[in-house]
Amino acid sequence: MRFELTFTLKELTLPLDFRKGLIYFFKSSLDNYDNGSLTFSTFVTPESFLSDKILLKNNRLKVLYSVESQLLGFNIFKSLLKKLNKSFPFFNNKIKLVKIKKLREKRIKENVVKFKTLSPIIVTKETNEGKNWYYLLNEEGIEILKNYLITSLKDRFSEKDLRELEIKPIEIKKSITIFYGKKLLGSLGVVEFKGNKDILTYLYKSGISTSRRSAGFGMVDIIK
Repeated sequence: MRFELTFTLKELTLPLDFRKGLIYFFKSSLDNYDNGSLTFSTFVTPESFLSDKILLKNNRLKVLYSVESQLLGFNIFKSLLKKLNKSFPFFNNKIKLVKIKKLREKRIKENVVKFKTLSPIIVTKETNEGKNWYYLLNEEGIEILKNYLITSLKDRFSEKDLRELEIKPIEIKKSITIFYGKKLLGSLGVVEFKGNKDILTYLYKSGISTSRRSAGFGMVDIIK
């Protein structure tokens, strides 16, 4: 299930690390926010970027939301309806949800699809020292992502289909996102997936990342 949220801001400014404010807003709307495969992406119109904040051209903040589970999607949708036209604290600002629009999901009819990223794909791997290392969607990053999908989805899809999944970056560029004070390396652009249609559909609906999908990373749209 996909829907679009439109917020207004009282002031034309946002901190660079504004995702954590949205996560708090969503968690306050639904108790089991993290109990599902979901992701989102954010869109603003920047005037300029400062060292710690974004100056905006207008007071609109749009969020595209995707939930793999229809039931969880409807629960989130209904919960957010209760937040309509109410102001909430948002850092040193105020935020108001003014519109919720349900979007039509696209169907994947073939075993090859091109995804365009709407938010950065995050690929991480824990080192021997217990730290997370971040990778672009290059040869090494693709291998890490695929191994993650095999491990995390083997109870949902056949391991054979997961191992046969092919991932090919088409146009990828580096992205740096500030998240809870840390700089996260991610990938933006176009990536082609080839494999079982059910797996491709799951990735389209739930997002593509080894972590932090529910924090607004890994959301994609179909361009072919």
